[in-house]
Amino acid sequence: MMQKIFVSFGAADRPFAERLVKDLSALGAEVIYDNPLNRPNYSYDWALRRDLEATDALVLIVPEPGSPNANLAFFEAGAAKASGKRVVAVLPTPDASRAREAPTDALAVFYGSRLTPAALAKSIFTTLEAA
Repeated sequence: MMQKIFVSFGAADRPFAERLVKDLSALGAEVIYDNPLNRPNYSYDWALRRDLEATDALVLIVPEPGSPNANLAFFEAGAAKASGKRVVAVLPTPDASRAREAPTDALAVFYGSRLTPAALAKSIFTTLEAA
């Protein structure tokens, strides 16, 4: 079964997110990762609702506190959780401030700096597949 995954991240984590999206896609996942704010002619809430309805799970790349779009990433994760979607969190760096921000109700929290990008994607993919 193909997994449909929404990847949410802050602006500073775009390179990390794009690598993760590439690796998840290589495993067979269909991934949505572009910020709904970037969709012309659509409101953010409409685009987010549509994207979440089309996916099975959300991967939150835990943003650095106070970074651009950090609040949006957490909002998207909360909306996914409220919609009954599986949510996993990824800490892209070993920064303690990010670790404190990781959602406590996530299905799993992954430490991205401890795994190769491909191994991180495989761990996320396998966790979501098993849930």
